[in-house]
Amino acid sequence: MDVRQPPQTEETMSEDGNGEVDPHIVAAHREHVDGYDERDPDAYPHTGTVRDRDLSHFLSVVQQEYDPDAADGAEVMPGRADDLEIVQNIRRAQATEHARRALNDGDMGTLQHQQGDTNQRADISGVKAMQQVDDLINGAAPVVVILGEMGAGKSNFAGLLGQRYVHKHPSALVGTNIKSLREKSEWRDERGRNRDGYLPSFPALKEWLQQDGNPLQHDQTPKLAILDELSSNASGSGKDGQLTRKLMGPLVFKVRKYGGALIVIAHDESSIHPLLWRLGVIVKKESQKQATIWERVTNGELRGKIGEFSGVPATDWRYNDKEASSWSWRETESDSDEPAVAEDDIKRVTMWTIAQGKDAGKSNREIAENIPYSHATVGNWWEEYQNGGEKREWVSDVEAAIA
Repeated sequence: MDVRQPPQTEETMSEDGNGEVDPHIVAAHREHVDGYDERDPDAYPHTGTVRDRDLSHFLSVVQQEYDPDAADGAEVMPGRADDLEIVQNIRRAQATEHARRALNDGDMGTLQHQQGDTNQRADISGVKAMQQVDDLINGAAPVVVILGEMGAGKSNFAGLLGQRYVHKHPSALVGTNIKSLREKSEWRDERGRNRDGYLPSFPALKEWLQQDGNPLQHDQTPKLAILDELSSNASGSGKDGQLTRKLMGPLVFKVRKYGGALIVIAHDESSIHPLLWRLGVIVKKESQKQATIWERVTNGELRGKIGEFSGVPATDWRYNDKEASSWSWRETESDSDEPAVAEDDIKRVTMWTIAQGKDAGKSNREIAENIPYSHATVGNWWEEYQNGGEKREWVSDVEAAIA
């Protein structure tokens, strides 16, 4: 049977010097523009799929100009331009038409490009360090804090942990404040809108966690929240840094209450709320390939070294490591300076933090650094706690939620 070769136009794949399409190169290019490569692609993901010149230019402009944080109602906007409905519809329509023509014309290059080649993606199954990585993310609701200097590979390690968690829990939903992460999970909110898993604020995280209803009455879909650099000043100075350190406890409490897993990428030891290391472990990325594991933070220093490992592999998950993540403790459309965290949760976690601090021998002023109340309140509440009553019940509520 004579297979007709398509003419060399803008809408057909180019051929090599022998007049034959090299399927390996075509498939490799698809994997490259999709982000499965060591080098970040210069071309946008619609390259090769959308071949209409005007439509391709339109999508390129959308990619360049899209900023979800600049939109009204950022919580309901997708993190990436690729996940906009209009972009997806154009890509599907173009891919369908070009596949139809390719099948008719015997254009194997186009078909190979659309299919790609998953064998060219990183294979992490046999990596020596993988068992230790899996141990960190074991269980239904693990909590992992990742520390490290810029360039040490914190985001890559978070992606690797997420990748392994989803491997163990295939139905898990992934939500994150990393806009460019492609492996976010689509979900439907209470108003019936499809959302892409981008969580730029605490209210967005709360709605995402609560999508299955009351955990005492409804089964919960496994959920993994990956939160990156919740404050650029979380190490101490600045209003945002203080707010992050003081409200991180209620956030962890909320995630755990709904059975969620949590990965937090943080600046340094001083930004870690006690509830984080009480529930999980701390990973210090020493370099791209080296990591140490710790139990807790005491007086601003890592304590209780559990282990270390080397040979940390790269994750398959795709993101822009040059992108700054977004986060707000408030509604993005709200003019109020008040954080959108339930007062009851704040009080309960505050009392738990006070009790933990007192058990560790900390002063009222030291404890106040991790709660949204003064050192005088620490003293008053601790006295009430020792006398029994409501304050003891608050601590019991937190202990029950994190057990």
